[in-house]
Amino acid sequence: MKSKLKLIIVGVVILCLHFPLKAQIQSGSFGYYEDALRFSQTNQIGTARLTALGGAGSVLGGDVSSAILNPAGLGFFNRSQFVFSPGFNFNRYNSSFLGENSNNEESNLELSNLGVVINFNKSDLVPGGWRGGSLAITLNRTNDYRQRLNYSAFNPNNSIIDAMIDRADGFFSNELGGIEQVGFDHYLINPSPTADDLYISPVEGFPVQTERITRTGHTDQINLAFGGNYDDKIYLGAGIGIVSSDYTYNRVYTESFDGPVLSSFSIDERIDVSGTGFNANIGVIVRPTDFIRIGASLTSPTWYSFNEESDAIYTSQYNNYDVANFLDNGARVIQEDTVLNTLRSETDVFISDYDLRTPLKFNLGAAFFIGKSGFITADIERLNYANAFVSSSDFSAISDNKTIENIYESTTNIRLGAEYRYKIFRFRAGYASIGDPTNNSLDQVDRSRTTVSGGFGINFGQYFLDFSYAQTTFDESFTSYRFTDGTGPTANFENKLNNAKLTFGLNF
Repeated sequence: MKSKLKLIIVGVVILCLHFPLKAQIQSGSFGYYEDALRFSQTNQIGTARLTALGGAGSVLGGDVSSAILNPAGLGFFNRSQFVFSPGFNFNRYNSSFLGENSNNEESNLELSNLGVVINFNKSDLVPGGWRGGSLAITLNRTNDYRQRLNYSAFNPNNSIIDAMIDRADGFFSNELGGIEQVGFDHYLINPSPTADDLYISPVEGFPVQTERITRTGHTDQINLAFGGNYDDKIYLGAGIGIVSSDYTYNRVYTESFDGPVLSSFSIDERIDVSGTGFNANIGVIVRPTDFIRIGASLTSPTWYSFNEESDAIYTSQYNNYDVANFLDNGARVIQEDTVLNTLRSETDVFISDYDLRTPLKFNLGAAFFIGKSGFITADIERLNYANAFVSSSDFSAISDNKTIENIYESTTNIRLGAEYRYKIFRFRAGYASIGDPTNNSLDQVDRSRTTVSGGFGINFGQYFLDFSYAQTTFDESFTSYRFTDGTGPTANFENKLNNAKLTFGLNF
């Protein structure tokens, strides 16, 4: 328990720097409010057909993606099907930090979608309103967390040491915590000769600040769903989802100085999170005519159980600095012959278990068919990120849950798609607008997402091939360290996530 408490006090202030510290971030929050958002969001999911349509496919049916979107769509199948969808991600990140711009790239292959549908339709000669249905087992990659960010610039205004002093002033040395405790332990800040609760630093000048952030991991979901068909007019479906998530975060922050005292100070921190969860969904689709389909679906919260492991390493590289030069009032005991070279300290490994409940999702959809030439479809999704909830027996999540209520809000996500058919060929386009989950009182960053997509397909009857390309753009920011008023050097990012997907399908 002591190791957990030590890391919470010393390391968590640095581990959670995504959002600027304002009144909306409750004192005592450990950063699990960020997990609440991370594991509640999804990227482009499903087959290449669905991706090309901007994700707008909840009432179309006849696609294995129905198992995760709206299981009622499985009732449209009239034969069994197998699909396999590999994907390729190519992402670009443009950063702006203290007037310096830089670009970063990340690419990877993935298994985007895999599924089988077993059809149980009745023969047309068999009477009765219920015409049968289909059972689907699918695997979908719902999120990919890969991200590699690097940025560097000279800061002529302040250093993290200034933040240490700012946060330490007013406290005696035995009352310090967080990053200011690290600064005191590494002699970066020392008691003032005039007062034990004020601090000065022997380090002069301003640094070149460099930061490297690396994220890896993904979320996969297995769905088992069934959709039935009543009189080719009403389609009902339900299913369950089993979710698996892995997320790794590594941040290396370095300040480099030209002065005679300190060469550099660096922070190397790591977080590993893994967990499983489950959810359920139900849906209905009504086809009043052959040209119109309307429907709704409800996806329950995902109830997660997570395991977390994290630690941090701090390194100060001095230039053979003699501590006899310190100007203090004798408040700390220093050996007179101490010469500082390399100081390195690390937190204990923090291991914890916690539970997370993500928000419920509600979706409405409609599709309009233009004879056999194609269709236009739209989905509207509503969810409230402020309804996420964290709990644990290892720590108190009260402050994190209050922060979730303060900084998150409801969003309306709109997805549009269209398909044109010419003989065996299919041409598709889509657009999606995903609302900003954070409210305006948090900061000035608009975190809404926009996706533009397109693709084509070839249907040979027994088998088919579909290709899609989608680009999602959104902004975010990172604050390297914070003063007590919430300010600090902040890097802004423009993210462009590019996804290419190929689906091979076999009807049997």
